[in-house]
Amino acid sequence: MSYLGWSRWAPLALTVQLFSLSVTSTAAAEPTARGPAYKVHLELDLPIVLVAGAIASSFFFLPEARGVACAPNCDRSRINGFDRAAAGLYDPTWSVVGDIATAATLIGPLVVIVVDEGLANGLRDDLVVAEAMLVTSALQVSLSYAVARPRPRVYNDDAPLDERTDANAARSFFSGHVADTVATSVAALRTFQRLGKPALGWAVFSVGLAGSGVVGVARVASGAHFPSDVIAGAAIGTGIGILLPAIHESGVQILPFAQADGGGLMVGAALP
Repeated sequence: MSYLGWSRWAPLALTVQLFSLSVTSTAAAEPTARGPAYKVHLELDLPIVLVAGAIASSFFFLPEARGVACAPNCDRSRINGFDRAAAGLYDPTWSVVGDIATAATLIGPLVVIVVDEGLANGLRDDLVVAEAMLVTSALQVSLSYAVARPRPRVYNDDAPLDERTDANAARSFFSGHVADTVATSVAALRTFQRLGKPALGWAVFSVGLAGSGVVGVARVASGAHFPSDVIAGAAIGTGIGILLPAIHESGVQILPFAQADGGGLMVGAALP
């Protein structure tokens, strides 16, 4: 399965899994001395899972969005000098490499956490790490639609016409693959630091960083992203990977509420 197909189903599947875990974890036994690193609360975790999952799953409606405005003959001279060399790249083999590296880099930290802490405690902490990934995906989907930056492959005739003119061809900024892998690696590092195991945390983070590097190179070489998309993705993934564990450490509650005169739903956060 291509990443495009996988990415359409992954947010929904992850949302369902996190929803179930966020409900069942609250009834689990009290944490032992081995962990978990975080306490799971419906008031915090359920809104994160539902809101981020709903936004990330909007990728299902990608075919309904507009495609690349300049396709099929985009002008590479309009690209900034830093990214211009990547314009026109297209290599499906690198796309496969990137997909495999992404999956391995995302799954690896979650497995290590469970192996280290045991199933019950490990799944609690995996929930927080996975939330970082889900929130990152939600932000990437939102910004990619808002920015509508053409992917590098549209600046050449090497890619098939449908891959240069469809809606996905206009979703270059920022790299969700890189952002997700970095967010997962950073959140795992913060988890092991909180457990008092910094050496293991830095080992997992180093492997994750190497994997993210492979993902970044593959995404550029495949014609899916410009170098600046990858850099932005790494920066955003780092920020969210720090933020989500910090929110759980601080005791913040995220509270959904409706305004009588607003006709919508807002999400606020307040310290207890």
